[in-house]
Amino acid sequence: MSDYSADFQRILDEELGDYAARSLAELAATIQKKGLVFTEELLQSLRSEVVAASARHVASMGIAFEQYGRIRDMKGLNRTKAPPLEEIEKFVEKVGIDKFNYVPGYKYGQFPLTKAVALNRIAWGIARAKLRDNAQVKPKAWFAKTFYSSINRLIEGVTTRYAAQTGQHIAASIRI
Repeated sequence: MSDYSADFQRILDEELGDYAARSLAELAATIQKKGLVFTEELLQSLRSEVVAASARHVASMGIAFEQYGRIRDMKGLNRTKAPPLEEIEKFVEKVGIDKFNYVPGYKYGQFPLTKAVALNRIAWGIARAKLRDNAQVKPKAWFAKTFYSSINRLIEGVTTRYAAQTGQHIAASIRI
């Protein structure tokens, strides 16, 4: 009887690699569908890592992305204080002040003389609105449901190929 351990390792590696690629594509599509591509930072941060199967047929796969993406996936967000102003200022600067049509404390269409004042006021406005609207936070579930619902396809693919490979090895050992 032949040693078919290498065949099982190959099957596991191939299926897990395919699953990682499919998972990233599905997650990227879900991110776009849910409208989480404002700066495309979350979309560009999606990564996967597959560790090949060992002699004990243990393989692993990991998916990584920006931490705030998981927070957007959570249902229960209870804010008791405003989010960090420095981070919101970085966000506003990254997006661009010109994308905001209102600067808190000024009339619509009127902007402060300096960019720093506008940046600070917009950030404060966002922070206060996040604190005020705590009860109205609407999560945009994109990770858990998408990722965990696809695990059965991985299991089905591995077991189907294992069964076929086992049948081939049994048939080869029975032949006279």
